[in-house]
Amino acid sequence: MMRKNIGRKRLAVALATVIVASGAAFVGGQRPPVVQPSAAAPTIVAAAILAVAPATTAAAVERPPAVVVNEGPLPVRIAAADRGRLAAEMSRWKTRHPRKLVDVIAELAEKQPLPLPATFLLSIAWSETRGKILAVSPAGAAGLAQATPAAYLSEGLRGKIFVTNGYLMGTRAYIMKKPLGDALTIAEPLLKRNTPEARQRARKLVREAIRLRQEGMEELEALRPVANETFVRRIAEGDAHNLATLRELERLIERGAPRAEMKRFDARVQRDYTFLRNLQRVGWARYQRELTSRRDALLRVRFGQNPAMVIQTRPYEAGEYLGKALDARFSPTLMAEFLAAHLATKQRQARDLGIAEESLPAWTAALYNGGSVNVKRMRAGLIGSLRETQKYMQAVPLRTARLERVLG
Repeated sequence: MMRKNIGRKRLAVALATVIVASGAAFVGGQRPPVVQPSAAAPTIVAAAILAVAPATTAAAVERPPAVVVNEGPLPVRIAAADRGRLAAEMSRWKTRHPRKLVDVIAELAEKQPLPLPATFLLSIAWSETRGKILAVSPAGAAGLAQATPAAYLSEGLRGKIFVTNGYLMGTRAYIMKKPLGDALTIAEPLLKRNTPEARQRARKLVREAIRLRQEGMEELEALRPVANETFVRRIAEGDAHNLATLRELERLIERGAPRAEMKRFDARVQRDYTFLRNLQRVGWARYQRELTSRRDALLRVRFGQNPAMVIQTRPYEAGEYLGKALDARFSPTLMAEFLAAHLATKQRQARDLGIAEESLPAWTAALYNGGSVNVKRMRAGLIGSLRETQKYMQAVPLRTARLERVLG
């Protein structure tokens, strides 16, 4: 029987974000090769997982309880009867192969301590894939926990990772456009009302934007072992471009620049942001097509069936094969290990943000879905709303509590 540690304090959480942006001067560069390293990358603290999580809904009559983190967690044996009860509950959520999903997480719980209860891991896994463990997202995330290559490599785990130029290009654009997005967030209100009060607020925000401009770059650092020197050089150039842009905005604010000058600045930054946003979308879309195509080709040869049929009927067997032949993220076993490691990282990030212990699970879920790069910007006042992450951080503890009640 799994240990329960469910708190009853009401969550009163709000989370917010805007999709932020960056410049175009640093995007070109030599095309790096497709790389599949056999050795694990150095351990680096991960930033946001860029997966696009499915929308989650919680019953209106339920209040999201806080799931309190286990103190001094130990490996926990989950009896076969309890696994069956968990699988039966998850089958009511329209989960693909619920018993196999439960078994993968239960076996991990018996092998190593988990940062949160196994029911919490099951809730995250369900939120990410609904049990469709061989899915590839538009952001290049794959597998049971929907990990991106950057997130997987940042945890220093073993196995192959399929990385292409499209993924590197898209991820660099995604991260490096954020400071320019901050510049737009700060500048655009001044085009409507350039009062002393508005400029005072803008001064504070631009200082925060400069301080946070390198948030998320650890994702790019994690990709260094599978990228070339051009990739690394373009990041440095992009950071310099971002800093110069924010410093320029700071000067415009300090001297109360006229609207026409602010408008020219805004238009130039918007152009750079749009370029990088489009580059991100194109790069990730290309990567999704390439990874999906390789996955399906290997499944067709290995199983002699339509890949869609294999994915539907034999995903766990197929996933372990693909984890060795193509990308470790398709392996259910390795993805369960990643899920535990990445949740531990996100839990540390939540504590670093000063989150109260009773709210840690909700914010750990939020950081898994949205990333510290966005949470820190929200706390600094640079971010608007992030409805998806707000739903996610409320729904994951609710579903965890439902699973715990089944065990009770």
